[in-house]
Amino acid sequence: MRKIAGFLVLLLLVSCFAFARSNQDGNVITYYGFSEWTASEPFARAYAAAKAQFEAENPGYRVELQSDNWGDWEPKYKTMFASGNPADVFIVNNPDFPTFANSGNLLDLDRYVQRGFFNGYFPGVQAMYQWQGSNRAIAFTTDTRVLWYNKELFAQAGLPDRAPETWAELLSFAMQIRERTGRYGFGMDLGLTEFPVQSLYCASGSAIIKVDNSGRITPNADTPEFRAFLQLLIDLKPTFQPDFATMNHHDVANMFAQGQYGIIIGNVLSETDIYTKNFWGQGLVPRMNTSVPNGSFGGGFGIAVSSRTKHPEQAVRFAQLLTSARYNGDLVSDSPATAAGAAATYGAPQYRMFAEQIQYARQPQPKTLYYSEIDRACYDTIVEVLVGGISVNEAVTRLTNRINQIVR
Repeated sequence: MRKIAGFLVLLLLVSCFAFARSNQDGNVITYYGFSEWTASEPFARAYAAAKAQFEAENPGYRVELQSDNWGDWEPKYKTMFASGNPADVFIVNNPDFPTFANSGNLLDLDRYVQRGFFNGYFPGVQAMYQWQGSNRAIAFTTDTRVLWYNKELFAQAGLPDRAPETWAELLSFAMQIRERTGRYGFGMDLGLTEFPVQSLYCASGSAIIKVDNSGRITPNADTPEFRAFLQLLIDLKPTFQPDFATMNHHDVANMFAQGQYGIIIGNVLSETDIYTKNFWGQGLVPRMNTSVPNGSFGGGFGIAVSSRTKHPEQAVRFAQLLTSARYNGDLVSDSPATAAGAAATYGAPQYRMFAEQIQYARQPQPKTLYYSEIDRACYDTIVEVLVGGISVNEAVTRLTNRINQIVR
C-alpha cells in the first residue's frame, strides 16, 4: 500500500508540474519580426530588455521572440494567418496593412489603450494604420524626404542661399539654374513604377482619393491641387536630365552628389558620398503655396496585434512597450514614428532637417485595399503627361476613370 500511495503522490506531483508548465506555456506572447532587427546586435539587446521588463511587469506571462531574415520573413508573415497560427504581436509593413485589416486579422487597439495614446505619434504616419475609423496597428518606424539643394549652383545662378519654399519658387529656382549654369535644375526619376515625387503632392494639402465612413472610395484628382501639381511637373520638365524617364532615386541621389543637379527631393542619400562634401544645403519640401500645410512622403512599419490572440490585453501592452520612447529607437535602424524617437535618430547636424520634416510625413492617399493599384495609376498618368505629352485636362480625366475602374 505504501508503494502505491507513494506512486500516487509522485503521479500527482508530476501532474501538477505538467499542468503548471502547460499553464505557463499557455501564457506566452509570441512576437514575429525580421532577424535583421529582432535577432541582430545592437537591436537584440534592446529586444531582450523589453522582453525582461514586460515579463517583470506581467507575472505569469513570458515573451517568445521569433524571427526570420527579411527575405523569408516577408512572404512568411503574409501567410501565417492562413495557417491558423499567427504570432500575437508582429511587425506589419505598411503596404500590406490594408489586406491584413480588411480580413479581420488585426485587433482594434482603441479598445485596449488609454485615451490619447496615439497623440504621441506623427499623425500622418499613424493614419497609415487606421481602418474603418480605428487604429489597427501602432506606428513603429517611418522615414521622410527633404529638399536638397546645391549651394554652389545657387550662387552661380545668382540665387539666395536657401531652399525654395513654394512650388512657384521651386520652378523659378530650377529654371534659373538650368539657364545660367547649364546644370540640371530639378532631379526627376520615373525609373520606379510608383507615384513620382509624392512628397511634392503631399505638400499640397490634398489626397488623390477620398474615403467616407462607409468605406466608399471616390477619386479626388479633379482638384486645383492635383492640377497644379501636374502643371508644375510640365513646367519643370525643361530642367530635367534627359534620361529622367529611366532613372531611379539612387541615380538621382548620386548625380546630385556629383554636382549635376541644383535641386532634388530625397532621403538621407546614404548610398552616396554627399557628407564628405560641403556644397549641399537642405530645406523642407516646398508647399504648393504658403496657405497649405507642410507635407512630405513617409513610409515605414507598424506593430500590430493579431485578433486571434488569447491574451489581447497583454499583447497590446507588449506592443506599446516596443513602440515606447524607452525602446523604439534602440529596436530599429529606421527612424521611430514619434518626435522623441526621431530627434534621437536625427540628432546629428546633417540630419536636422529630417527631424523637422518628419512630423509632416504622410502618404498621398488613405490606406485602402486598392492602394498599390491607385499608386500605379498615378504613375501611369504622370508618365503620360511627361513622356506622352497629354494635357492636364486629359490626365485628370484618365486618372479619375482609372480610379473608378479600380474601386468599382
